[in-house]
Amino acid sequence: MSGQEPTTLCVVNEHAGGGAMADIFRRLEHRLEDAVGPFDVVFTDKSGHAMALVRKALSDGYKLVLSGGGDGTLNECVNGFFDPDTHRPIVGDAAIGLLSGGTGGDFRKTIGIASTDDALAALKARKIVLADVGRVTYRAHGASAADPASVRYFINIASFGLSGLVDRHVTSLKQWGGKVAYYGATLMSLWGWRNPRVTLTLDGERLPPRPIVTVAVGNGRYFGGGMKICPDARIDSGHFDVTALGDFSRLELLLASRNLYTGHHVYDPRVFVRSARVVDAHAEPNVEVQLDIDGEPLGILPARFEVIPGAISVVVA
Repeated sequence: MSGQEPTTLCVVNEHAGGGAMADIFRRLEHRLEDAVGPFDVVFTDKSGHAMALVRKALSDGYKLVLSGGGDGTLNECVNGFFDPDTHRPIVGDAAIGLLSGGTGGDFRKTIGIASTDDALAALKARKIVLADVGRVTYRAHGASAADPASVRYFINIASFGLSGLVDRHVTSLKQWGGKVAYYGATLMSLWGWRNPRVTLTLDGERLPPRPIVTVAVGNGRYFGGGMKICPDARIDSGHFDVTALGDFSRLELLLASRNLYTGHHVYDPRVFVRSARVVDAHAEPNVEVQLDIDGEPLGILPARFEVIPGAISVVVA
């Protein structure tokens, strides 16, 4: 970071979108300065690096952090706004904005940013929404039941079931881009897939165990490269939209995939839709159900999802 003048920091993951973000940033660099004024830029070089970069930036007095990458990069930047020890926001007057890039890019659809031009226009207009953030407490991969739980924040969607397994496969397909990568990873994940039984507790109300394909705990509307899984979700509602895809067979799920992109799946009687501020999820004993947190395969059930209303300022279109 250089100088004292810039109050904007752009955090760029050059590897996002199969390496496309590096070219995107180079093309928009001069236009970006017209939109936000002088800015500094840092580049991530490993998983988790963006969190540390953002925490330092906020401590150094930056007021606007730009996430240059996909949903994974955005998730790390959002987590950088929270102290890892106290789990409280580091500062209350800084905002986060988005640049287009990455494999998924799902959160930006919810806030009206479909292209680089949209992103630059939003940054220039500087319309701010106080957005909710989700906090998920879960078991990390490789951890035992006796180990301390892990904590991660999310701004878009956390989910579990088939979606978590898809995330583990999509890494090897990111060079193909959003929809193609996720569709290919879905086909890989469906091979041998069996719907696990999961027990959900919503705001203290324990529901009967049920077989599920995927349960999405939504702050945003889209996941999986454009699936409109939580079509009515709002980032400033103060609650999650919870969408559970129930006991679909593999063939039924493939036939219903078009509805997932339009949001019409919510009319299927096998789909369960509720709102909640706190969601607890447990799998049957000895059954591993994978988590997806803003597109990242970070752990397994059991997990608790809690909404933090108005936790972060977001630049929207």
